[in-house]
Amino acid sequence: MSGTVLLVEDDEALRASLAQALDLEGLDVIQTAQFAQVRRVLRANFNGVVLTDIRMPGQDGFEVLRLARSIDPEIPVVMLTGAGDVPMAIRAMKEGAHDFLEKPCSTDHLVEVLNRALEHRALVLRNRAMERRLRRSDLASVNFPGRGAASTRLREQLRAAAESGAHVVLVGPAGAGKRLASHTLFHLMGVEGRFEAQSLPLAATFRPQPETAVLTLKGLGRADAATWAAVRAALEERPTLRLIGITRGPVPAEMAALAPVVVEVPDLAARHEDLPAIFEEVLRQAARNADRDMPPVSREVIDRIMARPWPGNLAELRAFANAYLNGQAPGDGRPMTLAERMEAFERSVLEATLRRHGGKASAAAAELGLPRKTFYDRLARYALRPRDFAAGETARASAPDAPAEEAMRR
Repeated sequence: MSGTVLLVEDDEALRASLAQALDLEGLDVIQTAQFAQVRRVLRANFNGVVLTDIRMPGQDGFEVLRLARSIDPEIPVVMLTGAGDVPMAIRAMKEGAHDFLEKPCSTDHLVEVLNRALEHRALVLRNRAMERRLRRSDLASVNFPGRGAASTRLREQLRAAAESGAHVVLVGPAGAGKRLASHTLFHLMGVEGRFEAQSLPLAATFRPQPETAVLTLKGLGRADAATWAAVRAALEERPTLRLIGITRGPVPAEMAALAPVVVEVPDLAARHEDLPAIFEEVLRQAARNADRDMPPVSREVIDRIMARPWPGNLAELRAFANAYLNGQAPGDGRPMTLAERMEAFERSVLEATLRRHGGKASAAAAELGLPRKTFYDRLARYALRPRDFAAGETARASAPDAPAEEAMRR
């Protein structure tokens, strides 16, 4: 296969011979005897391999190996050793060399080893490029992980909203991740320009920055007449400007008139089954921000996470992750008993079933095969109220089901 070989050899005659042989095999060769040249050539995106002699005056092959690994540990380094120099070859492999060859070696064998190394390097670079594309094109999976229905639906809604070309409204409880969702939407949209976030109300004289492509308005419920006048003026001046509204409650009529796509951002209770994946991503971000290694997550920690209600949602979970990163033990540090794990599981099943039926207690009890009194006894044990799981605005949506709940209690 074609590729670049950085050839480092202090013997001028041997270097020229090797370079010619590799060139005849279709390989691009950069040849040098200078460590400074090696430093100039190697980069993290170097699309080739290094072929270096070990024994050289000044900086030897091990210095070349260490330099390559400091730049990118996955740059293959093939080392040339003297005949019978087994201890040095073993050292080279221990320190991360891709392969080693004894001099003199046949051209066919050398080319075979280098081609394998080039294939490995090409695969590494392809995988990295794919990961970068995925992070750009599917940031929804990174920021909102999990296989549960609520997480899956949220990702689908974010992708669809980004592709729609319409304005967007993010609706959800405090701490659910609406601000994170707005940043995710901006990247998924792939628009040129900047992301600008504003908390409402706005001044009547407000105008977005000239380079703003997406304007996020936080707290739609606080928008007054002056705010909407400023928004309408901005849209008239910049028809391509996209709005992302953020609210806990219903969509204001002024925003609804702009025909936005509405995305519901669920709380952590709705994504309960995905809490381990969500916590690991939050912890990974905390470790990255602190320039720390990602700590291991024990079964005991996961048990504690699954057992907590997390009323503060992501804000509370982030605080927990930061404390854990700093070595603060969760809970009392003991593993959960079987009874505690069973209770945590039972609570999660009750919550998921009520949510699936929009807070309708009779339908939830029927699905679980429980008599109504037993069902309500279970709810009381965990202080769960069906109306808290009603679809839409709680006060309005739960009212029709109240008589049925009362009847079931009796």
